Amino acid sequence: MFYLLAEKFSSYLSPLNVFHYISFRAFLGFLVAFVLLWFLFPPFLKRIKKSVQNLGGYVREYLDHHLEKSSTPHFGGILIIFTLLVLSFLLLRLDTPYPYLAAVVLISFGGLGLIDDLLKLIKKEHLQEENLKGPLRWVLKLGVPGGLTVKQKLLFQIPLSLFIGILIYLFLPIDGKLHFPFFKNLTLDFGIFYPLWAAFVIFITSTAVNLTDGLDGLAIGTSLTTAAVFTLVSYLVGNYIYAHYLYIPYVPHAGELTVLLSAFIGAGLAFLWYNTYPAKVFMGDSGSLAIGALLGFVALATESEFILFLAGGLFFIELLSVVLQILVCRTTKKGEKLVNGKKVADCKRLFKMAPIHHHFEKLGWKEPQIVVRFWIISTLLGILSLTLLKLR
Repeated sequence: MFYLLAEKFSSYLSPLNVFHYISFRAFLGFLVAFVLLWFLFPPFLKRIKKSVQNLGGYVREYLDHHLEKSSTPHFGGILIIFTLLVLSFLLLRLDTPYPYLAAVVLISFGGLGLIDDLLKLIKKEHLQEENLKGPLRWVLKLGVPGGLTVKQKLLFQIPLSLFIGILIYLFLPIDGKLHFPFFKNLTLDFGIFYPLWAAFVIFITSTAVNLTDGLDGLAIGTSLTTAAVFTLVSYLVGNYIYAHYLYIPYVPHAGELTVLLSAFIGAGLAFLWYNTYPAKVFMGDSGSLAIGALLGFVALATESEFILFLAGGLFFIELLSVVLQILVCRTTKKGEKLVNGKKVADCKRLFKMAPIHHHFEKLGWKEPQIVVRFWIISTLLGILSLTLLKLR
């Protein structure tokens, strides 16, 4: 909106010309997002925490060693999404498709995560009580108490990913090809099947970030390092001179994503202020699914999927650890056994617990120790991924 105002009125008020610069709007987005969230979180947390405590806390039976976190609210992602939506339409160019597609990504995946977060508040003993009113009663029609099952999540995630993939194919100025690193002209043209590839990228990224969200500050910290990489990538891809010099795809107006990602970094740092150990708030599925989908969308919009796979490598390691754990367990399953009064599969396990950050907890690592070390790994992967821009 401010860009369009600058277009119309800068001849009368010359200071408005600053809104023509991506760098200025990016800096402004970062600053406003940080300040806005930093001040909004305390009253937001006070209200949400009271509601969570009235319902007895979250259902986290699968993590007995995190029972002390059962009363910590999971809705921090809502404020991040709200801030990004507001700043997208204030600071991005509205004559490009980027703010609208970003809004679709954030609202759709954030909404799915919100359903899961609400279901985690509902326990079986609450089903007949009068306190299940409004959205809690409505959301029960979409899932079961305790959260969405894996199949239910897939039932929503896959169609949403495909829908966004189709929108990207139809409305973004991309060539529909996969550009391989290290080679100037090596590409794979998906043609009309590009939406399937886009859906796959968005699906696995949203799932991977969602699985990473298990320790205080882990998911948001690694998301920020990945977003920082794509803040630079989107600026370079959207500039014809830099793109031509680096032999990377040129995507018109992709630099607008620099503004969006800068706002996300500001919002993410403000969230981290309250999410760092011991966390006062979790982003929840509403945040992790939306952030993962947003990172996948940005990678597709900048035709930089390989950079995502490397810069966000920690997310995919977490996802791979879960997949391998399931495969090993299913192929060696002998039945079920009782552990601490609960039935669990009697099988071999590759890790003590998956995702892999819980494996290190079982090895005796402290939670802050795991988080900081994973941040370091994510930062190194992000720096390494930038070499893909030049080595061609």
